[in-house]
Amino acid sequence: MANDSTRPPMNVYTAMLLLSFIALAIGCIFLALNLNLYKFEIMPNVPRP
Repeated sequence: MANDSTRPPMNVYTAMLLLSFIALAIGCIFLALNLNLYKFEIMPNVPRP
């Protein structure tokens, strides 16, 4: 029976995946900060008929 507790080493594709996730998360944070700077409302107050 093989030892299942050992994990394979992290390769370059896993590192690129983590790097792209971090870049997207930082981009989303900057987008939220920029929208907050201009007081952007997600749902504007529009009168409904």
